[in-house]
Amino acid sequence: MTTTPTDETAEPSEIDSITDLETLRARSDVPVHEETDVVDRETVEAISELDNMAITGVTDDAGAVLLMRVTETCGLKPPSAAVAPGDDYAAAARKWVETQAGFEIALDAVEGVWDLAVRLEDGDRTARRSFVLFGATPATDPTDAEPEAYDTGWYDELPEEAVEPPGSRLLFD
Repeated sequence: MTTTPTDETAEPSEIDSITDLETLRARSDVPVHEETDVVDRETVEAISELDNMAITGVTDDAGAVLLMRVTETCGLKPPSAAVAPGDDYAAAARKWVETQAGFEIALDAVEGVWDLAVRLEDGDRTARRSFVLFGATPATDPTDAEPEAYDTGWYDELPEEAVEPPGSRLLFD
């Protein structure tokens, strides 16, 4: 999928690079979910320090989804790469899976964007965090992988103990 169709009716063909979420908002094939919550100052400050995320739903030929724990204390979840302002979401997703799971992927689709905002009740301060969910398939054989992650596995259902980044439940529907 290209991230920018040449005209309003053009359908994307391959995912190359995504550095600007506004290009995704303009696309008719990418659902955008927005949520705003009123929170305390501490929460606004904490959210303002966090990077955006590229969540990657990698599915195998049987439809099972890759979940991983990057460290022993990390929760089980789909591959989730931090994306700093101006960085490429697609490149971050590919690199994270390649490094942590040990195999290459093809990004097949942008499944959605989740834009979560928090603000103080008086509106004096706000913070925003965005999540882009990609659908992907292995481009190299995962059985030959030598993952850096603490634990990786393929799941047909989302385990109860799994961490659920925004949109990740869609991977199991």
